Amino acid sequence: MHPLLPLLVAFLSGAVFSGLTVITRSTALLLAACSFAPLLLFYAKKRPFSPALIVPPFFFIGALFVIPYIRPEFPEEHIIHFARDSRSGEESPRSRSGTMAEGIVLEMPEFTGERTRLQVEAKRIEAGGVWRGTSGKVLLTVNGKADFDAGDRVRFTASLKEPYNYGNPGEFDYRMYLGLKSIFVTGFVKSPGLIVKLEGGGEGYIERERKRIRDFIDASGAENGAFLKALIIADKAEIGPSEREAFNKTGTAHILAISGLHVGIVALFSHSVILFFLKRSERLLLAFDVRKAALAASLIPVFLYGTIAGFPVSTVRAVIMVAVFVLTLYLNRGRDFLNTLALAALLILLVSPYSLWDISFQLSFAAVFSIIYLVPKLDAIFSKEKKEGEERAKKGLNARIRSVWTKKVKPSVLMTVAAGAGTSPLLAYHFHRVSLAGLAANLIVVPLTGIIVPVLLISSLISAFSVSLALVLLRLSDLIFKVLLWAVRWFASLPYSCIWVTTPTVPEIILFCAFLFFAANFKKYRRYGYAAALVLALLVADWGYYSYFKGSPELKVTFISVGQGDSELVETPGGKTMLIDGGGVWGGFDIGEKVLAPFLWYRKIKEIDYLVLSHAQRDHMAGLKFIAENFSIGEFWWNGEGELGELKRVLEKRRIPVRRLDGSAPWFTVGGVAVETLHPSGPADFDANNSCLVLRIVYGKTRFLFTGDIGLDAEGELQKREIRAEVLKAPHHGSRYSSSEGFLKAVNPSVIVISAGRHNVFRFPHQETLERYRSLGSKVLRTDIDGAVTVRSDGERLLEEAYLTGGSR
Repeated sequence: MHPLLPLLVAFLSGAVFSGLTVITRSTALLLAACSFAPLLLFYAKKRPFSPALIVPPFFFIGALFVIPYIRPEFPEEHIIHFARDSRSGEESPRSRSGTMAEGIVLEMPEFTGERTRLQVEAKRIEAGGVWRGTSGKVLLTVNGKADFDAGDRVRFTASLKEPYNYGNPGEFDYRMYLGLKSIFVTGFVKSPGLIVKLEGGGEGYIERERKRIRDFIDASGAENGAFLKALIIADKAEIGPSEREAFNKTGTAHILAISGLHVGIVALFSHSVILFFLKRSERLLLAFDVRKAALAASLIPVFLYGTIAGFPVSTVRAVIMVAVFVLTLYLNRGRDFLNTLALAALLILLVSPYSLWDISFQLSFAAVFSIIYLVPKLDAIFSKEKKEGEERAKKGLNARIRSVWTKKVKPSVLMTVAAGAGTSPLLAYHFHRVSLAGLAANLIVVPLTGIIVPVLLISSLISAFSVSLALVLLRLSDLIFKVLLWAVRWFASLPYSCIWVTTPTVPEIILFCAFLFFAANFKKYRRYGYAAALVLALLVADWGYYSYFKGSPELKVTFISVGQGDSELVETPGGKTMLIDGGGVWGGFDIGEKVLAPFLWYRKIKEIDYLVLSHAQRDHMAGLKFIAENFSIGEFWWNGEGELGELKRVLEKRRIPVRRLDGSAPWFTVGGVAVETLHPSGPADFDANNSCLVLRIVYGKTRFLFTGDIGLDAEGELQKREIRAEVLKAPHHGSRYSSSEGFLKAVNPSVIVISAGRHNVFRFPHQETLERYRSLGSKVLRTDIDGAVTVRSDGERLLEEAYLTGGSR
């Protein structure tokens, strides 16, 4: 029996229930209070206690605890009211021009090479020429390098706004991610000169020690100093994108974030060393239980490691988890590992209920649960191997090698397999990738990490007393990490070391977990073997359905929300897919990887039959490189004007056929719909925008017109042709220099979709353009407000769906 497991499940269920409903704090509090009534009744009547009575209170406690994070209530002075007009929910005019405020830096800034990110607790804000008190966290992004310390009081001028999501199905919920950290306002500082230190925060001892260790590693000249800082003080800012990608591809990225693995290594190493020295004394052996003493003493280095790391959220959780396991072992309650794991999870969730939605929390507990549950099962499956091994040993097999395999190698292999199997559904769901090299890579990387972390911790501590000795240990850590990094890069370079996968659905994840359960227990229950085979058949059938049964009676066009840019997905009745344009965001953000691909994977799309570029400008093509690299592409269409840059290299490397189209091409059929090329009609003295490839897709009596960024000149040319369409993609994001009255009358659309970025610097769509759309009587939908817009056609009628609002404007 595992009595705490039902309580954990009840707490988790309550938290999820609260997130999916609109239950208020007062209602949850009332229900939680009422749920204790049966307990009090049983106690008053002195009836036998039933553990089931505790389950309902834990359900409502779970629901109650998460409400402040998912539906917060802001005081009147909160800085969120200066980032928006609280009555309309729109951005405040002041937030665009810049707001001056003061606050306290909460943690060391993170410099990414071009910009600096730092969290500030707001204290004062300037409003109408008057300074007033305020509160709340702000996540600032500074355009350049800003060097501050935690505790510094700073004054900054920033454009403040609420964080928001793009608004596409299957996207990462960035707004919720920050909200769970109590960050509801972000700010952009145009230059480092607009944020200044008013006074130092008077660094505490811990922060000074962290800075000393950082300086010690920097001064040592360690080749892998960026990684060593990540492992000791949780500073990953200097790790480059290519190195991060190598660790991601090999399924070893978890070693770069201080978590349960690292804290567990410190606990195990400390326990072993302390126990070794305690056993050297006969007096201590006779005086008390040295094993328990070593267990208790091992917590000191654990807390010390967490302190040096700065106790980021993942480290706090790891320390709690390890401390719970150590204490239960100390109290002789450690044999029920699942119960201990449930206790650790409950403690963490009671302290920080938002952890339930944290990916690292999910992965950590999934890995530990899988190891606890699956390793004994897998070991039992191979129990026959033990008997055969004994027979071989009697016949002269090297017993020592056999012992090393049984006691050292085999447990590592089984734990790696179990952890990989347990976390793979979560990795596929959150990151859309599965590392095929992960098993082999982790068998090398994890043991090496088990050496590096203790040596690095000792080096960091003694560097305060003996720099020369600390340098010896630091260089040893650096050398071992060099071997580790070589192994990671080698595995990452292998073909198919990692594959991208579509987003698994909840039923698919349940089926996968059911397969693991039945497969792990088939030896004990024969019928479980048949159940495992049946579940596996269902998974294969599910994969076959999404892979081969494509198409529907409808034409579906989705105007994907990509910020200030364009991207449209066309799904034809014949099962063909066409992606027109790929959006574009400036800076290091890859719109293809972070926005387009997750949306496509969510829709179970891995193949794009026709990749189309209207014109070679960044806000239309930036995301296409990632798509061309990681999806199966049939053909690439464009107007042939401009430079493709890196996209050209990818097209050539993957030998994707390139087709240049213009208005002289005849219409052709693609997947049951007609595709017409209306523009450019031929060589003309047009700029890049007016040279856009303009397509019209016709299905039955419905027509869709995709206009790219054309302006008045191209619109004038198009009016010489028949260009009627029921659905119009607004030219040039609704610019005042497009969508002329003559063009709109020629098209006469019933639905107009504007693709624009929220609060974009160009102020698209312009007000006079919106007035022209309204005078036409068309339904107007906007990706900046409505999110992704999907228009369906059965050849006769249209149905519009907006992801965020569900309606039209």
